[in-house]
Amino acid sequence: MPWPESRKQETRRKILKSAVTLFAKRGFNSVSLGDVMKDAKLTHGAFYAHFNSKQELYKEAVYAATEDSPLAEILRKSEGALSVDKIVSTYLSQDHVDQKFSPCPLAAFATDTPNQNGETKDAYTHVFQGMIDILESKTDGSITDRQSALSLAALLIGGVVVSRALNDQETIDELLAACISKAPQLLRQ
Repeated sequence: MPWPESRKQETRRKILKSAVTLFAKRGFNSVSLGDVMKDAKLTHGAFYAHFNSKQELYKEAVYAATEDSPLAEILRKSEGALSVDKIVSTYLSQDHVDQKFSPCPLAAFATDTPNQNGETKDAYTHVFQGMIDILESKTDGSITDRQSALSLAALLIGGVVVSRALNDQETIDELLAACISKAPQLLRQ
C-alpha cells in the first residue's frame, strides 16, 4: 500500500527545510546528501523519491527558502502596504545575519549560486525578480521607480552577505546601521 500524498509532501518539505538550513550555513560544497538526510531525520534512500541530484535539491532550496524568508514573514503579517522601514530593519537585523530565522535565499546563497548550473541561476534570478516586484508593488509608496527597488534590494542583500563574512561585531554593527540609515536616501527623488 503506497504512502498517502500528504506524507510524501511532508517528507519533501523536511528535506528542503534541512537543505535550506545547511546550504545557508555551510554552502553547497560543504554539505553532503547524507548531511541533509540526517538533519531531516530520514534515510539516505528517501532522497531519490523526491530529487534526482544534489544540484536539483539546491535549486529547489532557493525557491523553498522564500517561503519563510524575512520578506515573506513581513508580507504575511502586513495588513496592507508594506513599510519600507520595516523591511529594511528586519532584513538588516542581526537575527537575519545570524540566521536565527529562515534566511532569505538571495543573501544565503549569493556566494554559491555563481558556481551552480543554469537552472539554479534561473531560480535565483526568479527569486530576485520576485523581490523587486514586491518592493515595487507592495510597499508603502516610498519606492517610486524600478531603479530605487533594484538599489534597495542590492543594499539589503549586500549588507547581509558582507556582515556574514566579517568577524568583528563592531564592524558588523556599524555596517548594518549604515545600511539602515542610508536606505531612505536611495528612495528620494
